Amino acid sequence: MGHKIKFIYPKFEKFLESHLELAEFPEIAATWAYTMPPAMGIPVLANLVPSDFEWHVQDQNVESIDFDDDSDLIAISYFTPQSGYAYELGDEFLKRGKTVVMGGMHPSMIPDDVAAHCTTVCIGEGDTIWPTILEDFKNNQLKPVYKAETYPTPENIVPPKKGLFDVKDKYDWHASLISVTRGCPFKCDWCNVPHYQGTKTRLRPIDDVDRDIRELSGQEFYVTDDMIMLNRPKIQRYMMDLCERVKDYNVNMFLSCSPAMNTDPAYLDAIAKAGAKSMYTVFASDPFSARFYARHPGIWERTVNLVKMLEDRGIRFFGSFGVGFDCMGEDQFDLILEFCHKANVKTAEFFIATPFPNTEFWHQIKQEGRFILPRNWKKYNCANVVFKPKHVTEEQLVSGFINLWKEFFKKADHEVALNSFHQKAENILRSREYSQEVKDAVARGLAKHKAKLKKD
Repeated sequence: MGHKIKFIYPKFEKFLESHLELAEFPEIAATWAYTMPPAMGIPVLANLVPSDFEWHVQDQNVESIDFDDDSDLIAISYFTPQSGYAYELGDEFLKRGKTVVMGGMHPSMIPDDVAAHCTTVCIGEGDTIWPTILEDFKNNQLKPVYKAETYPTPENIVPPKKGLFDVKDKYDWHASLISVTRGCPFKCDWCNVPHYQGTKTRLRPIDDVDRDIRELSGQEFYVTDDMIMLNRPKIQRYMMDLCERVKDYNVNMFLSCSPAMNTDPAYLDAIAKAGAKSMYTVFASDPFSARFYARHPGIWERTVNLVKMLEDRGIRFFGSFGVGFDCMGEDQFDLILEFCHKANVKTAEFFIATPFPNTEFWHQIKQEGRFILPRNWKKYNCANVVFKPKHVTEEQLVSGFINLWKEFFKKADHEVALNSFHQKAENILRSREYSQEVKDAVARGLAKHKAKLKKD
């Protein structure tokens, strides 16, 4: 009898669930009005399952988890915002005598906390240790902890399994995922990538990445790595070569980085010709962002110019602005709105600083006794205040966060803001991802919007 694996992608609390008042604004609700498949972890692991195992995936965000099927190995991969739900799932499966393996970013960063909710914790990238876990499971020799002692070499980085989530009745956006690099040398205090993937950048063989993109001709995809946009000569040479190869493949690339990204005009020209359509740009507590929030004149000018340089090349600047970090003063909310106005930012989102386990930010907040306890992992979704901020009160941080959303979208044309994507607030009413409370709030907002249009 063959073994059966159930992969689970746990639920996480959405911004609209944290703040129902935002759901009543159709232009804001539309920002989250799409259902995307799970992240990279499960597709990578699925690509490593040997033929003598059966397997399937359940996404708790869009379907109920079946606790009673005949799966004998439960594999749960997740980030910190999902951990509260993941713990509940693990506890329930353990009660039923199932073998539960937990891995991903959160278990790798805080394995001792996770261990109580599973049979086995997988620490580190799964490329090298998942096959060993499956072999030991088959032989009834499963250990409580597996830790990747080495990082996968560039040639051994496993790409995500293609087509895994092309399920029309589950997801309404099927952008694929492309992995180019692993690791990051920058060690920003709030980021866990250097801890999880190491501080050395590993570039996958360019022929492999070229092949992956060629197979997506005519489609959309996310490049899952910020590193490709940072100013490193080796990375720029690699990406210039890759862009030249893929420029005729007819693809739409969605990229991400910090505002410290490479602004070399020739480089931006190359990614634009290769199909880049959106640049998700995260302002947090990295040194560049800290100077931005301190109103450093040179940094402000450079960042205003960055928006224009991207937009002039047909690449939408998508600003993701954090609030509540220690490097931000009382004026952080006004500063963000002022910048968005000055730079003519058309697409933006906002998030609340959240210390993730065992990052430098986490250790600082812990040492200073600023965590809000008892800890509720479900609130670690960047939409809730989970520690005492330094320069504003908890109440000011929440109200400033809410006001940012309202003020930005009061002046933004949300049809333009979201034209790189495929979403309308009405989609939420049909979604299986949201609670009835959220749907009711969205319905109220849409009704008010229609009434106002009639009146005008």
